[in-house]
Amino acid sequence: MSHLEERMETDLNYIRNWLWKIGDDVEAALRNAKKTLVLRDTRLAYDVVLGDHPINRDSRQCDRLCHTFIARYLPGAGALREMASTIRVNVILERIGDYAVTISREAVQLENPLPEKFSARIDSLADDSIDILSGARAAFRQGNAERAIALMDAVKRMEVRMDHFYDELFAEDDRMDATTMMVIFAVFNIFKRVGDQAKNICDQTVFAVHGVKKLPKTYRILFLDQPGSGLAHLATAIGRKNFAGTALFSSATPGSSDQASPELLEFLHETGLPEEDLKSERLEALAHDLSDYTVLISLNGPVSDYVRKMPFHTSALDWTLPDGTNRVEQYRQLRSKIISLLGLLAGPETTPA
Repeated sequence: MSHLEERMETDLNYIRNWLWKIGDDVEAALRNAKKTLVLRDTRLAYDVVLGDHPINRDSRQCDRLCHTFIARYLPGAGALREMASTIRVNVILERIGDYAVTISREAVQLENPLPEKFSARIDSLADDSIDILSGARAAFRQGNAERAIALMDAVKRMEVRMDHFYDELFAEDDRMDATTMMVIFAVFNIFKRVGDQAKNICDQTVFAVHGVKKLPKTYRILFLDQPGSGLAHLATAIGRKNFAGTALFSSATPGSSDQASPELLEFLHETGLPEEDLKSERLEALAHDLSDYTVLISLNGPVSDYVRKMPFHTSALDWTLPDGTNRVEQYRQLRSKIISLLGLLAGPETTPA
């Protein structure tokens, strides 16, 4: 290794250590901010608020170090990607430090202790989000893209859990004072953002290691239909034929599972659409998993006829087709709608196979 390469590696490690220290300080601020809610410790709350100033100074210094490194060494692709990602992760960590300040400021507004149930919920959510953040930071430092991808899934699972938290909170509307409710709601949102920012760090890890700006997203789409209609089976086959790499398509019917009819299977065969695994699941069996879907689409009546309460992160569409349309016309209309939907979700450059 040449003298220049040794200096470059020394400076690179210095920046890595500097960013790691910022992350440690931010995590400590988050943990202390959580304590202020439970202990209602005003002194600790203001320690967190004032302690954000050194974090901000360290963040500005990290930015200067990164830009100086790039200007001094004109690094190759790998080191340049790492520096670009470090600059972005530095901004993310500084923003999370601001979240800790906001939590602390919210805590000093409380006149009474948090209800025990919600105190436990916040404690659990805070621990989960901080653990994910810690794992994301470690994955970035180690250049472990596989670990980063696994942590992205953990963020999704945490978001699903939060839907239940919100339901519990809103159910207390008549029994909780407005200030306490708003503080709990704000803190829930903040720790959700911590998870979102941890996911952004994971994105930067994948970019730094593989040069991939963002992992392609797979959208889950569920067609809702009545037994015997065949529209959901047809829509599922169209989706799988045209967008196999972009979305996962499936179908469900209320009351019982539903098989594709021989008439529909013959039509699929004639049009070259996939005929395999077209069984519609029993909708009631999927009730607890609906939040995993990006979009629920009704092909017979409104979605509200099938699903009493929509998951927070899932969207609903009604695609009821005109009466009297034959299979050919159903195929044309459904294909057009699916192409438009995937263009909206994945971008206009997404084209059917």
